[in-house]
Amino acid sequence: MKATQAAADAQQKFDNNGQYSRDSILRYEKIFGDNYISTGGVETTENLFSRLQGWIKPGMRVLDVGSGIGGAAFDLVKRFDAKVTGIDLAEEMVAVGHDRAKTAGMSDKVDFILGDVLKTDFPEKFDLIWSRDAFMHIPDKAALFAKLYSLLNDGGKLIITDYARGKTPASPEFEEYIRNTGYNVIEPQQYGKVLEAAGFVDVIVDDATATFVDILERESKRLREHRQDFLTVFSEKDLNYLVDRWAMKERFCAAGDQKWGIYLATRRG
Repeated sequence: MKATQAAADAQQKFDNNGQYSRDSILRYEKIFGDNYISTGGVETTENLFSRLQGWIKPGMRVLDVGSGIGGAAFDLVKRFDAKVTGIDLAEEMVAVGHDRAKTAGMSDKVDFILGDVLKTDFPEKFDLIWSRDAFMHIPDKAALFAKLYSLLNDGGKLIITDYARGKTPASPEFEEYIRNTGYNVIEPQQYGKVLEAAGFVDVIVDDATATFVDILERESKRLREHRQDFLTVFSEKDLNYLVDRWAMKERFCAAGDQKWGIYLATRRG
C-alpha cells in the first residue's frame, strides 16, 4: 500500500499556522474522541457507514484523504477488514497515526503517508475514497475531484464530509475566519456540481448543517462537563479556546454563514 511522491512535492512543514501542531492535535482529540480530529468522531463514521450499507464489502481498498490520526481508518479495518492508505499534509498527524496503528496492531492494514494527494502517485486504484473535513484546505476543487475520480476503480465510491459556506459573501466575521484559517469553502450545491463536472454520477448532496450544530452543542457540553479531566493535560486557555471556537461555529451556522455537507458520489462503472 505504498505510494510515491515527486521530489518536487517537498514543502515547508504544514501545520496550518499551529492548528495541527502535536499539542493542538491532541487537544482537538479531547473533544472529538479517541483517534479522531474531525466533527463527530466515531458518530460521524457510523453515519457514513450507514450510507454505504449494502455496498461496502470486506477487504476493500480505501484511500482516506486528510486521514488525521487514523480514527476512521482504524474503524474501517475493524468493521470491514479494509486495507487503508491514509494521506495527510500535516507531518504530526502522520506521525501520530503511525504510532496509533502500531499500538493497535494494524500496521499491516493501514499505511499513513505524508503528502499532497494532488501530487502523489498510487500504484493501485481504490474501491472507496473517504475524507472527513479536509477538502476545505484545497483551493482547486475541480483539480481535486478530477484526480480522485482517476484514483477510483469503475463503480467505486467517494464519500466526504466538509465545511461549506451558506452564502456568498457571508458576514465579515465569517470571511475573516476563513481567511485566517486558510479555508476554501463553497456552497453545498456548488460542491455537487463540481463533483458532476469531474465525471461522478449518482451525486448526493446532503446539507447536514443541523446535524453539525447538534454535534457541536454536544461536544461543547461534554468538554465543559469534563473540564477537570481536560485540565489534567491542557490549560484553561486551551479549554476556553475550544469552547469559544465551537460557540463561534454555532453562531456562523445560526446566521446562515456556515454549512456542513455530506457528499456521496460514484465513478461510472
